[in-house]
Amino acid sequence: MSFLAMINRRLLFFILISIVVTIFSCKDDVVEAPVDQHYGIYYPVEEGFWIEYAVDSIVHLDSDDPYLVDTSILSYHFQVREQIDTPFVDGEGDTAFVVIRYRRDADTMPWEFSSIWTSKLTANSLQRVEDNRRYVRLSFPITVRSHWNGNAYNDLDPEDYSYDDLFQSLPLNTFTFDSTVTVIQNDFTSNINRIYKKEIYANHAGLIFKQLDSVNTAISSGSTIILNGIEYSQTVTDYAH
Repeated sequence: MSFLAMINRRLLFFILISIVVTIFSCKDDVVEAPVDQHYGIYYPVEEGFWIEYAVDSIVHLDSDDPYLVDTSILSYHFQVREQIDTPFVDGEGDTAFVVIRYRRDADTMPWEFSSIWTSKLTANSLQRVEDNRRYVRLSFPITVRSHWNGNAYNDLDPEDYSYDDLFQSLPLNTFTFDSTVTVIQNDFTSNINRIYKKEIYANHAGLIFKQLDSVNTAISSGSTIILNGIEYSQTVTDYAH
């Protein structure tokens, strides 16, 4: 082999090594999920698991005064308990779980049966049937690049869900959750309405916070006022841990 050919081969070798090093050193700065995140780490699906919430709901009625002052408001505060019950095989051949929901107005009152929902984990998603509508609440794998239609299996308009604040520690009420993921379900604001929907899921606890605001608005004296609609929040108070 000639001296020139040897030099060219060595040069080619070092160029290839440089390319490989560059590729691996230029990865996106993305926080990686726990190894077992595919298997329901952020939504426990096991018989007997339960979680309780405090719910605050503000309903803005249409019957405001002539000056559009938001005077007709109804406020509700109550508690919700969800308990994972028996597994069953659904119409798609997947194992799903019955979710029994209870409601009460105060700590001193007994829980009363409210409704039955269902939930299931697949290799690609967490799906929940809530009031006879199926939603895709989580998509796997959990990454900042993930986008999916939360209403893919129901008759509602498509909603583009995405992740935010991945794998962050979060203090909430008396708890500090070591790893949480936030799902932004809708974030829309205009001169005539505001829609904001998000859910937060915690490691081995499931859904710990939910916000659903959907209000019609108007501009009055340079300020945005609410004409009608609902503001809803649901915050964990206790769970099986």
